[in-house]
Amino acid sequence: MKSISSAAIAAMQNGDAISVGAVRVGTTTPVCIWGGYGSISLPSGAGGASESYDGIGDRGLVQVVGSAVGSSEQNITLTLSGVEPDVLALWDAASLQGAICQIWLLTFDGAGQTMLDAQIFAAGRLDTMPISDIIGSTSTITASVETAARGLGRSGQRMRTDADQRLISSGDNGFQAVSFAGNKTLYWGGTLPTSASTLGWTPLNVPSGYGGYGRLA
Repeated sequence: MKSISSAAIAAMQNGDAISVGAVRVGTTTPVCIWGGYGSISLPSGAGGASESYDGIGDRGLVQVVGSAVGSSEQNITLTLSGVEPDVLALWDAASLQGAICQIWLLTFDGAGQTMLDAQIFAAGRLDTMPISDIIGSTSTITASVETAARGLGRSGQRMRTDADQRLISSGDNGFQAVSFAGNKTLYWGGTLPTSASTLGWTPLNVPSGYGGYGRLA
């Protein structure tokens, strides 16, 4: 749980708080930027040290797409506009893909001069980074950040097979007699479907008040 400072809470309640984002990309030489002007210092998490974040003004945008309850987690999109052609020539997306990325949420007072609170909003890894290039003008770089929650529903690389189990332990034959994971279908309440009755399904012996049909392999 994030602990927001009392000064930031008071500014939010008064309606004069200003929220700005900051991003740290953990490359060999970390890239630290924030959506304001000038430089600010934020904790680096290493022995109480701090790092300097360079301001990029209003050229940066952090877009968080909400998702419905029960649906998959969405990526966070970072956008950097106004990129000059000579800077774009130095862009190496391959070296950045997979780099650890931290997104900060900074809260300032109404004047934008005093930082009242700084919290890590999300963390993940850089994924795709397409470029929107306009001939004769500046370009826009968009980076997608995949958070840890995004990969929670992703299937692992392991399988429930004898061969896969022996990769872990060559002498473990626990899966030798298992050809596939057993499945069992239960029909709770109502009339037993005709297709199920023809396959030899029998009523389940369950407590009074509950009815169903099933078959144990």
